[in-house]
Amino acid sequence: MRKPVTMRTLARELGLSLSAVSKALNDYPDIGAETKELVHSKARELGYTPNLLARNLAKQTSNFVGVVIRDVASVYGEMFKSLGEVARRYGLNLILYDTNHDPAIEKWCVKNLIDSMAMGIVITPASEDVSVITEMVGDRAPMVFLGGKVTDPAFNYVCSDSDRGTEMALRYLIGQGHERIAMVCDHKCSNSRSGKLAVYRRVMSELGQPERIYVGNESDGSLMASGYAQGMRLLQSGDGVTAVFAVKDMIAIGVIQALREAGKRVPEQVSVVGYDGIDASALPMIGLTTVSQPRMAMAERIIDILRRHAETPSLPPEHYLAEPELVVRSSSAPAIKTF
Repeated sequence: MRKPVTMRTLARELGLSLSAVSKALNDYPDIGAETKELVHSKARELGYTPNLLARNLAKQTSNFVGVVIRDVASVYGEMFKSLGEVARRYGLNLILYDTNHDPAIEKWCVKNLIDSMAMGIVITPASEDVSVITEMVGDRAPMVFLGGKVTDPAFNYVCSDSDRGTEMALRYLIGQGHERIAMVCDHKCSNSRSGKLAVYRRVMSELGQPERIYVGNESDGSLMASGYAQGMRLLQSGDGVTAVFAVKDMIAIGVIQALREAGKRVPEQVSVVGYDGIDASALPMIGLTTVSQPRMAMAERIIDILRRHAETPSLPPEHYLAEPELVVRSSSAPAIKTF
Protein backbone atom coordinates (compact mmCIF):
# COMPACT_ATOMS: atom_id res chain seq x y z
CA MET A 1 0.00 0.00 0.00
CA ARG A 2 1.37 3.37 -1.04
CA LYS A 3 2.27 5.71 1.79
CA PRO A 4 0.48 9.07 1.78
CA VAL A 5 2.43 12.02 0.47
CA THR A 6 2.80 14.62 3.22
CA MET A 7 4.54 17.97 3.55
CA ARG A 8 7.41 16.09 5.19
CA THR A 9 7.68 13.99 2.01
CA LEU A 10 7.90 17.12 -0.11
CA ALA A 11 10.48 18.68 2.23
CA ARG A 12 12.64 15.56 2.08
CA GLU A 13 12.40 15.28 -1.72
CA LEU A 14 13.28 18.94 -2.24
CA GLY A 15 15.84 19.33 0.53
CA LEU A 16 13.82 22.15 2.07
CA SER A 17 12.67 22.76 5.61
CA LEU A 18 9.16 21.74 6.61
CA SER A 19 8.43 25.38 7.41
CA ALA A 20 9.48 26.50 3.92
CA VAL A 21 7.26 23.88 2.26
CA SER A 22 4.28 24.85 4.43
CA LYS A 23 4.70 28.53 3.65
CA ALA A 24 5.05 27.84 -0.07
CA LEU A 25 1.87 25.75 -0.16
CA ASN A 26 -0.02 28.42 1.78
CA ASP A 27 1.32 31.28 -0.39
CA TYR A 28 3.15 33.15 2.35
CA PRO A 29 4.74 36.41 1.08
CA ASP A 30 8.15 35.70 2.62
CA ILE A 31 8.74 32.74 0.27
CA GLY A 32 10.05 33.49 -3.22
CA ALA A 33 8.05 32.76 -6.35
CA GLU A 34 10.69 30.30 -7.61
CA THR A 35 10.53 28.25 -4.41
CA LYS A 36 6.71 28.29 -4.48
CA GLU A 37 6.66 26.99 -8.03
CA LEU A 38 9.22 24.28 -7.14
CA VAL A 39 7.12 23.09 -4.20
CA HIS A 40 3.82 23.14 -6.11
CA SER A 41 5.40 21.31 -9.04
CA LYS A 42 6.71 18.54 -6.76
CA ALA A 43 3.31 18.38 -5.01
CA ARG A 44 1.58 17.80 -8.35
CA GLU A 45 4.19 15.23 -9.38
CA LEU A 46 3.81 13.18 -6.19
CA GLY A 47 0.04 13.62 -5.89
CA TYR A 48 0.10 15.59 -2.64
CA THR A 49 -3.28 16.64 -1.22
CA PRO A 50 -3.59 18.80 1.90
CA ASN A 51 -4.85 17.37 5.16
CA LEU A 52 -7.75 19.75 5.71
CA LEU A 53 -8.46 18.52 9.22
CA ALA A 54 -4.90 19.15 10.30
CA ARG A 55 -4.92 22.55 8.62
CA ASN A 56 -8.16 23.49 10.39
CA LEU A 57 -6.73 22.45 13.73
CA ALA A 58 -3.62 24.49 13.14
CA LYS A 59 -5.56 27.60 12.08
CA GLN A 60 -8.43 27.06 14.56
CA THR A 61 -10.84 27.61 11.69
CA SER A 62 -11.88 26.02 8.41
CA ASN A 63 -13.00 26.81 4.89
CA PHE A 64 -16.64 25.81 5.38
CA VAL A 65 -19.73 27.81 6.27
CA GLY A 66 -22.67 26.28 8.10
CA VAL A 67 -26.13 27.22 6.80
CA VAL A 68 -28.84 26.50 9.38
CA ILE A 69 -32.34 26.88 7.93
CA ARG A 70 -35.57 26.37 9.83
CA ASP A 71 -37.29 24.93 6.76
CA VAL A 72 -35.48 24.03 3.54
CA ALA A 73 -38.85 23.91 1.74
CA SER A 74 -38.84 27.71 1.66
CA VAL A 75 -37.27 30.60 -0.20
CA TYR A 76 -34.27 30.30 2.14
CA GLY A 77 -33.76 26.68 1.15
CA GLU A 78 -33.75 27.82 -2.47
CA MET A 79 -31.34 30.62 -1.57
CA PHE A 80 -28.82 27.93 -0.59
CA LYS A 81 -27.98 27.55 -4.29
CA SER A 82 -27.08 31.23 -4.57
CA LEU A 83 -25.01 31.02 -1.40
CA GLY A 84 -23.18 28.02 -2.82
CA GLU A 85 -22.39 29.83 -6.05
CA VAL A 86 -20.95 32.83 -4.20
CA ALA A 87 -19.07 30.68 -1.69
CA ARG A 88 -17.30 28.73 -4.45
CA ARG A 89 -15.81 31.97 -5.79
CA TYR A 90 -13.82 32.21 -2.57
CA GLY A 91 -12.96 28.54 -2.13
CA LEU A 92 -15.56 28.06 0.60
CA ASN A 93 -17.74 25.01 1.14
CA LEU A 94 -21.27 25.00 2.56
CA ILE A 95 -22.91 22.57 4.97
CA LEU A 96 -26.70 22.69 5.15
CA TYR A 97 -28.81 21.90 8.22
CA ASP A 98 -32.63 21.85 8.42
CA THR A 99 -33.97 22.44 11.95
CA ASN A 100 -37.67 21.95 11.13
CA HIS A 101 -38.47 24.98 13.36
CA ASP A 102 -37.18 23.04 16.39
CA PRO A 103 -34.98 25.07 18.79
CA ALA A 104 -33.44 21.88 20.21
CA ILE A 105 -32.30 20.75 16.75
CA GLU A 106 -31.12 24.27 16.03
CA LYS A 107 -28.99 24.27 19.19
CA TRP A 108 -27.45 20.92 18.21
CA CYS A 109 -26.63 22.22 14.70
CA VAL A 110 -24.95 25.36 16.01
CA LYS A 111 -22.95 23.39 18.58
CA ASN A 112 -21.78 20.98 15.91
CA LEU A 113 -20.64 23.85 13.70
CA ILE A 114 -18.75 25.52 16.53
CA ASP A 115 -17.10 22.24 17.51
CA SER A 116 -16.12 21.75 13.86
CA MET A 117 -14.54 25.23 13.73
CA ALA A 118 -16.81 26.57 10.99
CA MET A 119 -15.49 29.71 9.35
CA GLY A 120 -18.95 31.26 9.67
CA ILE A 121 -22.63 30.54 10.29
CA VAL A 122 -25.73 31.64 8.38
CA ILE A 123 -28.99 31.01 10.20
CA THR A 124 -32.72 31.51 9.78
CA PRO A 125 -33.61 31.04 13.45
CA ALA A 126 -36.59 29.11 14.75
CA SER A 127 -37.40 31.87 17.23
CA GLU A 128 -36.92 35.60 17.63
CA ASP A 129 -35.21 34.83 20.94
CA VAL A 130 -31.69 34.02 19.79
CA SER A 131 -29.95 34.51 23.13
CA VAL A 132 -29.02 30.82 23.43
CA ILE A 133 -27.50 30.84 19.93
CA THR A 134 -25.54 34.04 20.38
CA GLU A 135 -24.19 32.87 23.75
CA MET A 136 -23.10 29.55 22.21
CA VAL A 137 -21.33 31.19 19.30
CA GLY A 138 -19.87 34.18 21.12
CA ASP A 139 -16.75 35.34 19.29
CA ARG A 140 -15.82 31.89 18.01
CA ALA A 141 -17.24 32.49 14.52
CA PRO A 142 -18.99 35.30 12.65
CA MET A 143 -22.71 34.74 12.25
CA VAL A 144 -25.34 36.29 9.96
CA PHE A 145 -29.08 36.07 10.60
CA LEU A 146 -30.94 35.61 7.33
CA GLY A 147 -34.54 36.75 6.91
CA GLY A 148 -36.74 39.11 8.84
CA LYS A 149 -37.18 37.18 12.07
CA VAL A 150 -34.12 38.79 13.72
CA THR A 151 -33.30 42.41 12.92
CA ASP A 152 -31.57 43.36 16.15
CA PRO A 153 -28.88 45.98 15.37
CA ALA A 154 -26.54 44.17 17.77
CA PHE A 155 -26.18 41.32 15.25
CA ASN A 156 -25.27 40.86 11.59
CA TYR A 157 -28.42 40.36 9.53
CA VAL A 158 -29.46 40.24 5.88
CA CYS A 159 -33.08 40.37 4.74
CA SER A 160 -35.28 41.89 2.08
CA ASP A 161 -37.10 45.13 2.78
CA SER A 162 -40.46 43.48 3.49
CA ASP A 163 -42.18 46.76 4.34
CA ARG A 164 -41.19 48.13 0.95
CA GLY A 165 -42.19 44.87 -0.76
CA THR A 166 -45.62 44.84 0.90
CA GLU A 167 -46.21 48.44 -0.14
CA MET A 168 -45.25 47.53 -3.73
CA ALA A 169 -47.72 44.63 -3.80
CA LEU A 170 -50.62 46.60 -2.35
CA ARG A 171 -50.02 49.68 -4.52
CA TYR A 172 -49.92 47.43 -7.57
CA LEU A 173 -53.29 45.88 -6.67
CA ILE A 174 -54.79 49.30 -5.98
CA GLY A 175 -53.48 50.47 -9.35
CA GLN A 176 -55.36 47.54 -10.88
CA GLY A 177 -58.59 48.86 -9.38
CA HIS A 178 -58.71 46.63 -6.30
CA GLU A 179 -59.78 48.05 -2.96
CA ARG A 180 -61.37 45.10 -1.18
CA ILE A 181 -58.02 43.43 -0.52
CA ALA A 182 -57.54 40.62 2.01
CA MET A 183 -54.26 39.72 3.69
CA VAL A 184 -53.49 36.07 4.47
CA CYS A 185 -50.82 35.06 6.99
CA ASP A 186 -49.56 31.91 8.64
CA HIS A 187 -49.62 31.58 12.44
CA LYS A 188 -45.89 32.16 13.00
CA CYS A 189 -44.93 35.58 14.38
CA SER A 190 -41.88 37.48 13.15
CA ASN A 191 -40.67 41.03 12.77
CA SER A 192 -41.20 40.87 9.01
CA ARG A 193 -44.79 39.63 9.36
CA SER A 194 -45.52 42.36 11.92
CA GLY A 195 -44.12 44.92 9.49
CA LYS A 196 -46.23 43.58 6.62
CA LEU A 197 -49.35 43.75 8.78
CA ALA A 198 -48.59 47.33 9.78
CA VAL A 199 -48.17 48.38 6.13
CA TYR A 200 -51.40 46.60 5.14
CA ARG A 201 -53.36 48.30 7.94
CA ARG A 202 -52.00 51.71 7.00
CA VAL A 203 -52.81 51.30 3.30
CA MET A 204 -56.32 50.00 4.00
CA SER A 205 -56.91 52.94 6.34
CA GLU A 206 -55.84 55.32 3.59
CA LEU A 207 -58.39 53.67 1.28
CA GLY A 208 -61.13 53.88 3.89
CA GLN A 209 -61.42 50.09 3.74
CA PRO A 210 -61.81 47.73 6.73
CA GLU A 211 -59.02 45.27 7.49
CA ARG A 212 -59.59 41.80 6.08
CA ILE A 213 -56.87 39.78 7.77
CA TYR A 214 -56.86 35.99 7.82
CA VAL A 215 -54.35 34.32 10.12
CA GLY A 216 -53.64 30.59 10.07
CA ASN A 217 -53.60 28.17 12.98
CA GLU A 218 -50.79 25.89 14.10
CA SER A 219 -53.07 22.95 13.33
CA ASP A 220 -53.21 23.95 9.64
CA GLY A 221 -49.94 22.13 8.94
CA SER A 222 -47.81 23.31 6.01
CA LEU A 223 -47.82 26.82 4.62
CA MET A 224 -49.78 25.66 1.59
CA ALA A 225 -52.33 23.93 3.82
CA SER A 226 -52.61 27.09 5.90
CA GLY A 227 -53.24 29.16 2.78
CA TYR A 228 -55.87 26.68 1.63
CA ALA A 229 -57.65 26.81 5.00
CA GLN A 230 -57.65 30.62 5.05
CA GLY A 231 -58.83 30.66 1.44
CA MET A 232 -61.83 28.56 2.46
CA ARG A 233 -62.56 30.95 5.34
CA LEU A 234 -62.34 33.88 2.97
CA LEU A 235 -64.80 32.22 0.60
CA GLN A 236 -67.25 31.58 3.42
CA SER A 237 -67.09 35.21 4.57
CA GLY A 238 -68.97 36.51 1.54
CA ASP A 239 -66.97 39.70 1.91
CA GLY A 240 -66.70 40.54 -1.77
CA VAL A 241 -62.89 40.45 -1.80
CA THR A 242 -61.38 40.99 -5.26
CA ALA A 243 -57.72 40.54 -4.34
CA VAL A 244 -55.56 38.65 -1.84
CA PHE A 245 -52.07 39.48 -0.64
CA ALA A 246 -50.37 36.48 1.00
CA VAL A 247 -47.26 37.00 3.12
CA LYS A 248 -45.57 33.95 1.55
CA ASP A 249 -45.79 32.32 -1.86
CA MET A 250 -46.66 28.90 -0.49
CA ILE A 251 -49.61 30.45 1.35
CA ALA A 252 -50.70 32.17 -1.86
CA ILE A 253 -50.59 28.86 -3.75
CA GLY A 254 -52.86 27.32 -1.09
CA VAL A 255 -55.30 30.24 -1.46
CA ILE A 256 -55.39 29.76 -5.24
CA GLN A 257 -56.17 26.08 -4.77
CA ALA A 258 -59.11 26.90 -2.48
CA LEU A 259 -60.46 29.50 -4.90
CA ARG A 260 -60.23 27.19 -7.88
CA GLU A 261 -61.90 24.31 -6.06
CA ALA A 262 -64.79 26.66 -5.26
CA GLY A 263 -65.11 27.53 -8.95
CA LYS A 264 -63.70 31.03 -8.59
CA ARG A 265 -61.57 32.20 -11.50
CA VAL A 266 -58.08 33.49 -10.80
CA PRO A 267 -57.46 36.27 -11.75
CA GLU A 268 -60.77 37.17 -13.42
CA GLN A 269 -62.71 37.13 -10.15
CA VAL A 270 -59.92 37.23 -7.57
CA SER A 271 -56.33 38.35 -8.03
CA VAL A 272 -53.67 36.75 -5.82
CA VAL A 273 -50.22 38.13 -5.01
CA GLY A 274 -47.57 36.35 -2.92
CA TYR A 275 -44.23 37.20 -1.37
CA ASP A 276 -40.81 35.50 -1.73
CA GLY A 277 -40.33 34.59 -5.38
CA ILE A 278 -39.89 30.84 -4.89
CA ASP A 279 -39.21 28.74 -7.98
CA ALA A 280 -42.67 27.14 -7.90
CA SER A 281 -44.34 30.54 -8.28
CA ALA A 282 -43.14 30.71 -11.90
CA LEU A 283 -44.71 27.39 -12.93
CA PRO A 284 -47.22 27.91 -15.76
CA MET A 285 -50.10 26.28 -13.85
CA ILE A 286 -49.51 28.70 -10.96
CA GLY A 287 -48.18 31.88 -12.59
CA LEU A 288 -48.08 33.69 -9.28
CA THR A 289 -47.55 37.42 -9.16
CA THR A 290 -45.08 37.85 -6.32
CA VAL A 291 -42.67 40.13 -4.55
CA SER A 292 -39.35 38.45 -5.24
CA GLN A 293 -36.41 38.53 -2.85
CA PRO A 294 -33.09 39.21 -4.65
CA ARG A 295 -31.34 35.97 -3.70
CA MET A 296 -28.00 36.60 -5.38
CA ALA A 297 -27.61 40.10 -3.93
CA MET A 298 -28.43 38.75 -0.48
CA ALA A 299 -26.07 35.77 -0.88
CA GLU A 300 -23.22 38.03 -1.98
CA ARG A 301 -23.70 40.30 1.02
CA ILE A 302 -23.86 37.35 3.44
CA ILE A 303 -20.60 35.81 2.23
CA ASP A 304 -18.96 39.25 2.16
CA ILE A 305 -19.92 39.91 5.78
CA LEU A 306 -18.71 36.48 6.94
CA ARG A 307 -15.35 36.78 5.17
CA ARG A 308 -14.61 40.25 6.48
CA HIS A 309 -15.73 39.48 10.02
CA ALA A 310 -13.68 36.28 10.03
CA GLU A 311 -10.65 38.35 9.05
CA THR A 312 -11.42 41.20 11.47
CA PRO A 313 -13.63 40.02 14.35
CA SER A 314 -13.72 43.50 15.88
CA LEU A 315 -15.83 44.92 13.04
CA PRO A 316 -19.21 46.33 14.15
CA PRO A 317 -22.42 44.43 13.22
CA GLU A 318 -23.64 44.92 9.65
CA HIS A 319 -27.20 45.12 8.37
CA TYR A 320 -28.45 44.82 4.81
CA LEU A 321 -32.00 45.42 3.55
CA ALA A 322 -32.23 44.11 0.00
CA GLU A 323 -34.59 45.83 -2.44
CA PRO A 324 -37.39 43.42 -3.49
CA GLU A 325 -38.86 43.27 -6.98
CA LEU A 326 -42.50 42.91 -8.03
CA VAL A 327 -42.85 40.13 -10.62
CA VAL A 328 -46.23 40.29 -12.39
CA ARG A 329 -47.66 37.04 -13.72
CA SER A 330 -51.06 35.58 -14.58
CA SER A 331 -52.52 35.35 -11.05
CA SER A 332 -53.38 39.06 -11.03
CA ALA A 333 -55.45 41.31 -13.29
CA PRO A 334 -57.57 44.47 -13.17
CA ALA A 335 -60.62 44.28 -10.90
CA ILE A 336 -63.79 43.38 -12.74
CA LYS A 337 -66.29 41.74 -10.42
CA THR A 338 -66.63 40.52 -6.84
CA PHE A 339 -67.74 37.15 -5.51
